[in-house]
Amino acid sequence: MPMPISQLRRFWVLDPIGAAGTVAHAGRVTPLKLRQRPTLRARLRTAWSAAELDEALANGADPLASDELALRAVQLVNPAKRAELARSLELVVEQVAGEGPSPRPGPTILRREPIARNRPELLTLARRLRTEGLQCLPGLAMADRLIRYGDSPLYMALGPLQLRRRIDDILAALEPGWDGVPSDMPHEDD
Repeated sequence: MPMPISQLRRFWVLDPIGAAGTVAHAGRVTPLKLRQRPTLRARLRTAWSAAELDEALANGADPLASDELALRAVQLVNPAKRAELARSLELVVEQVAGEGPSPRPGPTILRREPIARNRPELLTLARRLRTEGLQCLPGLAMADRLIRYGDSPLYMALGPLQLRRRIDDILAALEPGWDGVPSDMPHEDD
C-alpha cells in the first residue's frame, strides 16, 4: 500500500514523487518502503523489465505503485547513474566528432549526422544530468531510454530534427520550467 503524500514529505525534498513528477533526494534518506535492501527477486525483476519501467516512469507513472518502479526510480535519481548517463552522451559526441576511441565492432550503429548536428544540445543534456539539486524522474527515465535502447534517435533517427525533438523533450521533462534555450548552451561559433 503506497504511503500518503503527507508522510512522504519528510523523506523527499520539495515535491514528493507525484503530481509534477519531480524528485529531489535529500541525502541518504529514502522512503520507508526502500529503507531495507530490496529483495533479490525485486532487483532481478527490476533489471529484467528496466525498459518497461523506464517507459512507465517517463510517462509519469507513480514510482511508489510497485516495488520495481520504486527501485528503478531510486536507481535513476542516484548521482552516479546520472553521471554515467552524462558520460555516455559525451562519449557518443566524442566518437562521432572523431575525438574519441575508434568505433568498436558490434551491433550498435550511431546515427552520425543527427548526432553531429545536435552536438551542442547533447552536451547541454549531459551538463544538465550532472547538475545537483532537483531531478525530475520522467526526464531521467527519458534520458536513460535515449542512451540505452536501440529504438532511440541516437541509433534510429531519420534526420537531425528527430533527435533534436527528443533532446528538447528530455530537457523539458528534466526541468518543467525550462523555456527552450538554456543559458549555458554553447553556440555554434564556440
